[in-house]
Amino acid sequence: MFNFLGRPRTIDDQIDGRKISWLELFYDLIFAVVFSRITDGLVEHLSWTTILNATLIFWWFLWGWSETSGYFDNHGNGSILNVIIINVQMIFTGIGAIFIPEALHGNYTHLTIAFLLIELMLAAVWFGIAHYDRIHGPASRVWANVHLVSAGLLIISLFTPNRWSIAIIVLALIFNLGDVFFANPNLEREYQQTNMTHVVKDSLIERYGLMTMIALGEIIAGLYEAVAESGQSVALSQFIICIILIALVSGSYYLILGELHITLSSSIKVIMTSWLFILDIFLIFGMGIALHLALDEATLTLKLAFSGLLFGSLLVMWAIEKIAVSGRGTGLSGILVILLTLLLLVAVAWLPMMWMLVAVDCIMGLVIVHERYLAHRDVITK
Repeated sequence: MFNFLGRPRTIDDQIDGRKISWLELFYDLIFAVVFSRITDGLVEHLSWTTILNATLIFWWFLWGWSETSGYFDNHGNGSILNVIIINVQMIFTGIGAIFIPEALHGNYTHLTIAFLLIELMLAAVWFGIAHYDRIHGPASRVWANVHLVSAGLLIISLFTPNRWSIAIIVLALIFNLGDVFFANPNLEREYQQTNMTHVVKDSLIERYGLMTMIALGEIIAGLYEAVAESGQSVALSQFIICIILIALVSGSYYLILGELHITLSSSIKVIMTSWLFILDIFLIFGMGIALHLALDEATLTLKLAFSGLLFGSLLVMWAIEKIAVSGRGTGLSGILVILLTLLLLVAVAWLPMMWMLVAVDCIMGLVIVHERYLAHRDVITK
């Protein structure tokens, strides 16, 4: 039977210059639905409660995506077994997306069951890897056991009062995010055994970029809806300026992060850097929601939220760049660029919405020019 289903790759069977497969691209598409469901729920019922619930929901879904993506990057191939794994994960994610609106209002029962299915599936996957892969087995067992603990917490949350169940769901997520800390001793022995280097793989960096583009695509979809509902020339002008902004954010992302090759000294540093990429996706996603709301009601609070989330995204990009490229963005000049960007993005929030968008476009254009200058300077100094 296993010969028919195929076997996962072992951890020492690494593929140099690995390309993203159609399976991974297909799996990523379901997250367009996840982002859309969260966005619609927040725009319709914005409150601190829905914002906090949306944050929790986002990180749970992106944890599942990251875990599945990490598995496929290290062990994926075109076997029937891996096709089944990634499609089942996509189905469970899609089921979870159905129940996002009710979870935004605090009813996590159905969404918790979907998370539980994802959790148990990943536990089974890692126990399977422990059986197939002698080298990666010890670390895989730790991951699988952590997932079982989290699954147990999710089951407990189903039978506890609502105010406690959400706290338990948060605790389960923390266990999931911190699984590398439990597995680190085994991982270090594994790296010594195989002489592998601690890296954030180029193929995973590309996946993070694709997920970022899905988040930006959700912003564009929201802009289309706003223009269709309004139909005014002012709305059309804002739409054009916003599309330029999205293009500039996308350009900044790929200019700062697209060509990075990240080598680190430990598995913990690798996973922490990987979570920085997902934090950036979260901030860009939040920026899109703030933009949507500010276009509808241009209050100072919403405009400052938009500027703050955009700056936060840039700051995370620069932090990742600093980790990857020694000497980049250091010194007084780097600090001044960061402070000037923050000052400008905050200052323009006091402008009328149309002029604010134009000003933000100009600021992002300057960010791109600055990054091009740094890249050119690095080429010359080499």
